[in-house]
Amino acid sequence: MSDKKKCLRCGGTNLVSSDLQSTGKLYARPKHAKLLTIFTTGVLVNGDVCFDCGHVDLFVDVDKIKSALRES
Repeated sequence: MSDKKKCLRCGGTNLVSSDLQSTGKLYARPKHAKLLTIFTTGVLVNGDVCFDCGHVDLFVDVDKIKSALRES
């Protein structure tokens, strides 16, 4: 089995890891975290862009999200 990632939309393998950009970084914050945890903890959202169809696949580090929830 190939370790190469495939696009969720078109099945293409021409994916490039990318950062999202806005006026700042894009972070995921658990909804049920305590207030202090929400202001001090954010997990960076990463993405892969398919150069075949333009689809953007977003993902975060699951272990960091779980850690933030345990701290709250």
